[in-house]
Amino acid sequence: MIRVLIVEEYEGMRQGLFELLKDLPCVDAIDIADDLVEASRLLCRAKYDVVVLGLEDTERSGLGVIQAFRQISPLTSVLLLGLSIDTRLALWPIRFGVMGYIPKEVIAEELPSALQSAVAGKPYVPRMYHETAAPGWMMVPQVAV
Repeated sequence: MIRVLIVEEYEGMRQGLFELLKDLPCVDAIDIADDLVEASRLLCRAKYDVVVLGLEDTERSGLGVIQAFRQISPLTSVLLLGLSIDTRLALWPIRFGVMGYIPKEVIAEELPSALQSAVAGKPYVPRMYHETAAPGWMMVPQVAV
């Protein structure tokens, strides 16, 4: 069973995410934070399998937030929700330890699969990016010795 923490500043979006997740048989518990301070407090007090993190401006604060969450709870996977459908923005978070980036316009279709993937420790790429992402985008560059 999956324990989820939703971090989203907009009430309507928080409620929609809760409604989507509450009926999934794999989800055991859902907590909600409306800001990063509350999310950090909850991460310190409880164990979560996945944080579903909605950010308005991922380039401004996203990486710092992700790093802070990983320090507090290193075993918790992060799924990032965003507004952009740009392939470059969809792939950079995964390179920094996020288990997936999901544009908000396809959350209902993609979030259930993304949760399963994140809990299994597998990065998730939404179907809309399968044709545009380079086949080797997940490859870690080999260092010559």
